[in-house]
Amino acid sequence: MSIINAEGLRQIRVFLSQCHRLGGDHFTPDMLRAWAAEAEFQLAEGNSPTIEIASWDSLSGRAEVFTLEPGGVGS
Repeated sequence: MSIINAEGLRQIRVFLSQCHRLGGDHFTPDMLRAWAAEAEFQLAEGNSPTIEIASWDSLSGRAEVFTLEPGGVGS
């Protein structure tokens, strides 16, 4: 199974910084791993490694979806 690596965690933090109403600094390393677990679940289901911020938690007021770049996936 693929895993989200340190680069993937960095990508997630940047996405959250840009799109989550609480900002990237709110999220601890354990919280980032929880977001990464969602992307890993998507991979296990045969989908792209994506995460989604619900509309009520996004700065835009609509759901925001992010797909990790290839460098963020792998051991």
